[in-house]
Amino acid sequence: MTEKQPLNTAQPLSPGSPRSIDDVLEHAYSSPTSRSRWRFYVMFFALGLANSGDSAEMGCTGTLMASSRFQHDILQGGLDTEADFARRGAAIAGAHLAGMLISGLLSGVLADVWGRRSTLLLGLACNSLVGVASAMARTATELFILRFACGLGLGLVISGVVTLSAEISPPSKRGRFMSIVASCYTLGYFYISFWALIIFQSSGSGNWRLFMVVNAIPTMCALLIAFIHVPESPRFFLSRGLLSEAARATNAIASKLGCLDDYLTEQELRKYLFQAKAIGRTSNLGKASLQQNDESSYQSLPREFLAKLLSLNEVYQGGMHKYTIPLQFAYVCLTLVTGVNFWWTKIFQGLRLTVDPFLMSFIHTFAQIPGIIIATYLIDKIGRRRLVAIGCALMSAMLCLLSRIAKIHNSEATTSETMLILTFANLNTIGLSLGWLGLDCLCTESFPTKIRSTGSSVCKATGRAFGFLVQFVYGPLINSNRFSYALGLASAISAVGILIAYQTTETLNANLNDHWEPSTQDNTQDVKRSRRASIPKKYFAIEVEIGQVFCIVITC
Repeated sequence: MTEKQPLNTAQPLSPGSPRSIDDVLEHAYSSPTSRSRWRFYVMFFALGLANSGDSAEMGCTGTLMASSRFQHDILQGGLDTEADFARRGAAIAGAHLAGMLISGLLSGVLADVWGRRSTLLLGLACNSLVGVASAMARTATELFILRFACGLGLGLVISGVVTLSAEISPPSKRGRFMSIVASCYTLGYFYISFWALIIFQSSGSGNWRLFMVVNAIPTMCALLIAFIHVPESPRFFLSRGLLSEAARATNAIASKLGCLDDYLTEQELRKYLFQAKAIGRTSNLGKASLQQNDESSYQSLPREFLAKLLSLNEVYQGGMHKYTIPLQFAYVCLTLVTGVNFWWTKIFQGLRLTVDPFLMSFIHTFAQIPGIIIATYLIDKIGRRRLVAIGCALMSAMLCLLSRIAKIHNSEATTSETMLILTFANLNTIGLSLGWLGLDCLCTESFPTKIRSTGSSVCKATGRAFGFLVQFVYGPLINSNRFSYALGLASAISAVGILIAYQTTETLNANLNDHWEPSTQDNTQDVKRSRRASIPKKYFAIEVEIGQVFCIVITC
């Protein structure tokens, strides 16, 4: 099929050529002299734990909505009235997404200016405090504000975790390490599902304030381990023109792999950048640093942060719009579909299944394990965007079937109906895991180092904006027990996601792009003419790919 060319296709290293950061990390990982690697794996454990803490904070909302004491204290305002899911419930369910929308834009810029590690630690510290403070909320307004603040911290953590996991991984295993870190998202859902089962039990009358405190523990642990073991990204130093620090950080990661020889030197890295500069691929910031060799030329951090924030449009410049815009639409689709997941426990409760809804949610969470295993195995074989398309196709089919069952279901479910609903819900979760793991990896690899965090954050923030708004659609539907409409809407959005997935650019087997310059106007016009000429072939290839995806789903 016809595909767009990857941003920075991997090239074999010729003898005597200066090495890049990727070359050093790949050599250290594959070197037969490498010894114990436990310190290297601890870095990814810390990143995975931070990711699980994020998912615990995001997933706890759905569990709270099914708690009778929470409904009385917060959604009813302590009065003997019906729980207000349409306004208070929807606002609380979407509050963290609103916070993530804002921090999504700020955190990407902050990670590119202040550092990936510093941004990660700030987010973990913020969520540790806010998570405990949420247990003391007295009204829906207070909890909304705290959940919004939690969303601010979540955006910081996600920006640091995703970028760091990509930039400190050896290129041949980058997809695998990023999938493992991303899959730790599941651990957070396991964690909250387990404690919800213990604290709330079948009646939902447990102490929701205790649940909120317990929910913050993974974030606190991640803060401690990341502070001790996770280094700053060498590519961050490289993008700042700090070659000595970049070489030192690269060697520190190589030493964690047990490789104690053949270190990267500042001189070798300088030669590599000059060689890249000679073919016109080095970043503007790197060129200025190499020419001046003067760190004092940089602006102060606040001024630079503001300047970069005001220049977010650079993720659309130099031909980057071809990668950014399709990724934004893909994030919108997946976030809209994920929005219905915040209500699964309430949906199980409303369908009057024969199994405890909290136990159903706990079992439902286990479906992420096969999804993660499948994604980890396939992501470096079939590619990122095809994985996203398969996930969307599977979600669309399962949500459509669930919508049909919910529409004809008007009494207490039988055991067979309960098992059927649980099976379809589990398959939907597998599809969601495939979609998110593929898209996060695709997005991170699509942007050059200079704007990697900013580009990823812009794409995710777009999705979060719609994710917040859609809660005011799902909330009233859940409030009026029209579960089939909510599930049907999510199914239709998933079907659109299949088409959007094939508008993105595949990054399979591509090195991370450390050098980037905006294309000239002539080159841009050439690209546009080339794209117009290839439109018929491109859409024919997409139709063939979609047919293959549906065949795979039907076969499964």
